[in-house]
Amino acid sequence: MLEIKNLSVTYDELPVLNDVTFQVSDGEIYTIVGPSGCGKSTLLKAVAGLIPTYSGDVLFNGEPVSAKQHTIGYIPQNYGLLPWKTVEQNLILALKIKGLPLIKDGKSMVDEALTRIELLAYKKKFPNSLSGGQKQRVAIARAFILKPDVLLMDEPFSALDALTKEEMQHFFLDIWKGRSGATLFITHDIEEAVFLGGKVVVMLPGKAIQILESPIADRDSKDFVKVCSQIRKMMREGR
Repeated sequence: MLEIKNLSVTYDELPVLNDVTFQVSDGEIYTIVGPSGCGKSTLLKAVAGLIPTYSGDVLFNGEPVSAKQHTIGYIPQNYGLLPWKTVEQNLILALKIKGLPLIKDGKSMVDEALTRIELLAYKKKFPNSLSGGQKQRVAIARAFILKPDVLLMDEPFSALDALTKEEMQHFFLDIWKGRSGATLFITHDIEEAVFLGGKVVVMLPGKAIQILESPIADRDSKDFVKVCSQIRKMMREGR
């Protein structure tokens, strides 16, 4: 379980996060929405250990989150793939950094991951020769191959066209099923937040966050439309 307790972050004496508290159980996806400047990315950086100074606690199973003790998967908007390494080499590097085996039970961990995302034939390709959707699949495979305790995703699909974006949303949910670990997914797209998140964290500048239940997989349902409208209203009134 990922626990964020009374987390506050200040930049140049200006508060960016103020007393944020919530927890994410293993296997849960919390999506995070809010206007620009409300602290969404700062929250992810604090969880990832990229912000050295803050008040409050970020815990995983009761222990402070640490890159040395825990495996943290991070999928940024720009994919985060090294352009001078092949698809295969990008995944191998992730395993080597965490000291994980390349071969397990006689199977190549990389080949198994690339087969799962239907890109095994592209393993010798360089990222620049792939489409946006293919790059994002590789980024997801690279994160998932580590079996992360905490998975952080910062607007990973925002640069994709509408059709590819919807395809990637379904692909992510399909490959995510049955995995342990807690997931935080930042998006500026309210429909995406409601579709992907079991719960939606609504962040507003200088105000306490609000968390909405969102176990809705049908975009055409009345409940889906209702929750989206509720979030839009909260964001309009909170600005």
